Amino acid sequence: MKLVVPSGAASFFIVYFVSYYVHVSEKGKMRIYLTLTICVSLLLLGCGGAQVQRGSFEALVPDAYTGPTFAMDDDSSAWKVNVSIRNPNDKHVHLKEIWNDTINGFEYTLDPVAGDVYYDFKIFPVAASIDYFGKKTFLLGGIGFGLDPFPYVRVTAGINERYFELGAFASLGLAKVSYSVYAPYIDDQGNMAGAGTSSKGVIECDDCSEWKYNGNFGFYVNAFPFSEFALSYSFSAFCPWLYNELQEYPLTFDFPYIFSNYFGGTYIINNHYLVSLGANIHFGNDFKETIWNLELKTAFIF
Repeated sequence: MKLVVPSGAASFFIVYFVSYYVHVSEKGKMRIYLTLTICVSLLLLGCGGAQVQRGSFEALVPDAYTGPTFAMDDDSSAWKVNVSIRNPNDKHVHLKEIWNDTINGFEYTLDPVAGDVYYDFKIFPVAASIDYFGKKTFLLGGIGFGLDPFPYVRVTAGINERYFELGAFASLGLAKVSYSVYAPYIDDQGNMAGAGTSSKGVIECDDCSEWKYNGNFGFYVNAFPFSEFALSYSFSAFCPWLYNELQEYPLTFDFPYIFSNYFGGTYIINNHYLVSLGANIHFGNDFKETIWNLELKTAFIF
């Protein structure tokens, strides 16, 4: 639903009419004008939606996250600066079934239809992040920031012990993603009383882009069989488009999650340097194939 902000002309004439018969100060006129404009704006609403009949959407898949990946001392804190190098990947992945539901407008209707939709699956070759971890007894908390290649913020919570650690994480990012699409739409302009008009059209472009929020969450498990070595596993669920909108028109389907399994090992040098190597396997319930990549990570602890 879109808010339609009207012209202030109507509010201006109402204020002029009232002040003609009732003495109102200039400050009072301004207050009345602003109040009327806000009220009228809230009463005028836009709605509708779009159906993606053909589309290809960029999905910038993040690198694997494994938390601190070393045993921290009790009641201590640490910073971790990490750089990941990955073999780049750029694949056109077909989604099994995307279904556009019915869109009912004031004057027009779009019947349900299947969508032929792809993810432009992309893995950027370099990613960097910095995280701050604090440990109280065995409890761990963390907050971080990264670039992959666009910015994101991350929070971590878990436990950290001498021989193992496990935790959960969530991140929120903002990225400029590209897409190609053919999507009929209905644009409704109405009010809270239920009256209004509709227009319809088609969003059609071969190289569009928008700034979109993305989300990633999951968990990790690390084992420390030796003081200089760690074995890691992490699982994540990534959504490249958190809000299902296309050029401000709501969509009737959810963008599917990309799931990732990471398996790796880390060599710990003097408790300050980490060198990791692992494989990340990407899949999804709506995918027709599995994609994997290698990741080499180097980190500095201070």
